[in-house]
Amino acid sequence: MNEIEKLLELQTHLADIAASLYGDLWINNDKFWGSVTERQMGLVTNRMIDLGYNHEPTKIEEDIAELLRSKRKKRKN
Repeated sequence: MNEIEKLLELQTHLADIAASLYGDLWINNDKFWGSVTERQMGLVTNRMIDLGYNHEPTKIEEDIAELLRSKRKKRKN
């Protein structure tokens, strides 16, 4: 297993931890942002980028991101 594969596995574990702590929609939970888990995910993501990893989002991921953006906009208004 190369380093990127190990980091992808760690990223999955961190997402599982986030779901346990903040619910299935953890990325939309304000308590997640700034948490230890979020900071660890950032370190993992940055390391993957440093190693040249480039994630191409799926259509489902893009749709979810758009949904989250629209919900956040509604909350600000």
